[in-house]
Amino acid sequence: MNDSVDPAAAAQQAARHPLFERLARLGYVANGILHATLGVLASVVATGGKAQADQSGAMRALSAQPFGVALLWICAIGALLLGLWSLAQLLLPGKKTRERLKLAGTGLVFLAAGFTFGRFGMGNPSDSEHTATSLSGELMKSLAGRAALVALGAVLLVMAGYYIYKGASRRFLDDLHRSSRREISWAVRYSGMIGYPAKGLVLGALGLLFIVATVQGDPEEAGGIDGALKAIRDQDHGSVALGAIAAGLISYALYLILRARYDRMD
Repeated sequence: MNDSVDPAAAAQQAARHPLFERLARLGYVANGILHATLGVLASVVATGGKAQADQSGAMRALSAQPFGVALLWICAIGALLLGLWSLAQLLLPGKKTRERLKLAGTGLVFLAAGFTFGRFGMGNPSDSEHTATSLSGELMKSLAGRAALVALGAVLLVMAGYYIYKGASRRFLDDLHRSSRREISWAVRYSGMIGYPAKGLVLGALGLLFIVATVQGDPEEAGGIDGALKAIRDQDHGSVALGAIAAGLISYALYLILRARYDRMD
């Protein structure tokens, strides 16, 4: 009798385990909470208030709420689980190259988000705006670095176009199981149709900000999402546009929470 365990087979079995999948869905809830908070902060900026409307500002705002630290840790665990689940799917046979790239990207993004949630939960926050400005300043010192920043801006613009297209075409519905309840189906459809383009506009503004800052040689202009949203506010009728984006981000948050329940996870 052979009692040896095949590590690859064991890893594949874990990747397919339904409990692992159910727990990983909490990552979408964490992402929804983050975007809802970001939407609220963006609305504060749109109405002339002072707020840091980016990931760090959202997490700092969450930590200041009653039971905020506990919520940060729940979000950290959820994001880490979804990241690990996505990477675990790479071990399964039959995945196409495009699927593997998507899973790898999703896994790394959620692992990074999970660690960031955890840092704030431990009382060791970071400032994403300062990090973006500092990194941009270092990269702008060389031709290769400036090229990398322009390339990053271009990638963000492509992603922005994809998000807008996915929302307008309702392609996001392909990722989900249908609900038999009309009100749920309505909420999923319209929250995605509004939320995806809003997310795309934020990514597009961020991409343009990186490109403009690089061309001008001014790292202070590359202020991350907070800088991108405030740049929108400072345009003609920018407060109205930013208010609409804020509402869209909250709508996207609702979609993500619904996605936690109805995503196909395949």
